[in-house]
Amino acid sequence: MARLKPAEQIEQSYDEAMVALADYLTRERDAVATIDRLIAILDQDELRDAVTEVLVDARVHPRPKPDAPKVDP
Repeated sequence: MARLKPAEQIEQSYDEAMVALADYLTRERDAVATIDRLIAILDQDELRDAVTEVLVDARVHPRPKPDAPKVDP
């Protein structure tokens, strides 16, 4: 199985969470089962790694803000 890019992993986990909530809203699952499923989604190592990678990348390679003054090196 191919490893997902961090953004894809985060999007996949978001989609799984939306399905869990939809199952609750359509009464296919009760509240306890829904909370258990959401916790399981958030507790995935792959999701944690993806979020960490995105945050580290944003910290190491920050995007310039459009209203920030330009500084010459």
